[in-house]
Amino acid sequence: MKPVEYVFRIDVFSPETLPMARLAEYIAALAKLLGHPDHTHFVGVEPGSAKLRAAVETMDAPKVEARLNGVRTGDGPKDALAGKQALEELLANDNAVATLTEGDSDRVVIPFVGRNRPKLLAFPPFREDTSVDGVLVSIGGRDRTAHATLQDGDTFHVGVTMSREIARDLAPLLYGPVVRLHGNGRFERQPDGVWKMTDFKVDRYQELDNRDIHQVLAAVRSVPGNRLMDDNAYRDIVAFRDDGEAEQ
Repeated sequence: MKPVEYVFRIDVFSPETLPMARLAEYIAALAKLLGHPDHTHFVGVEPGSAKLRAAVETMDAPKVEARLNGVRTGDGPKDALAGKQALEELLANDNAVATLTEGDSDRVVIPFVGRNRPKLLAFPPFREDTSVDGVLVSIGGRDRTAHATLQDGDTFHVGVTMSREIARDLAPLLYGPVVRLHGNGRFERQPDGVWKMTDFKVDRYQELDNRDIHQVLAAVRSVPGNRLMDDNAYRDIVAFRDDGEAEQ
């Protein structure tokens, strides 16, 4: 059986005008979008608008089709969505738009808005009191303020500064328990619309309870008269919470 082909058409280029280095960037992003690198092959660049043709071997064609359907609806794999975003960035920078079609048909699998994507509203940076949680993975510095990095899963909070006194107190917790740093952060909106904290000034911290839910419940159950299993326990907890919010 013949492989299934996809054609990525870029409106502003022809094979003669598309720079080779730029072609390589488009191919890399397109490969990330399609996935399954062992069974997906670049066929060539064809005339008209610049048409980048890729072929998917029959065994993986249904998987690639499902992958592209997910990208179109916004719930595809992360690397496929990243590939689409990379293609959109390239097109916007080249003042271009594009389509991905199945073979030479007119059926558009994914449209790419490129230069026509909505312009993001410009927001000035701002500062706000907040807190961040994580494991302290570095701390130190030679100037009057100390610098730290906090890891929360796959996220690393950098640009964290504090006084030397706070740093000295935090140092024994390096690579230790989860801590919560309280202070003031500076937030900037990135080109993709996501807000990012670019620096954070610490004024205090607390060491968090690292016990899991099973350990916490076991500790509660060990308290005499804890009423955890009472019929009205949930109602009483909700009433207690509501009373607390009303006082605030």
